[in-house]
Amino acid sequence: KNDKDNSINNDNSMDEKIDSFLDTPFFDPNAPSNDDNWFANLVKDDYESAEALYAGVVVIFGVIVSQDLLRIVKYGGLSSGGGGGNLF
Repeated sequence: KNDKDNSINNDNSMDEKIDSFLDTPFFDPNAPSNDDNWFANLVKDDYESAEALYAGVVVIFGVIVSQDLLRIVKYGGLSSGGGGGNLF
């Protein structure tokens, strides 16, 4: 029974650590260190525009990475051009 209790406590401890990590903000626009940060000021002044800008950057980054990964799979390797692997 003691091993089972330790296992449950370890699971709860791991869940608490994950919850604590996920609840920790990684960007605080009101922090004193962000007084001169243009994005923090945009978040405070016009949240909707800052959110759209952030989402746009994330989507553009995702598209570029996915295109590059598809090129690697289709043409093989990290070199540009040339023959290589087949996608289908």
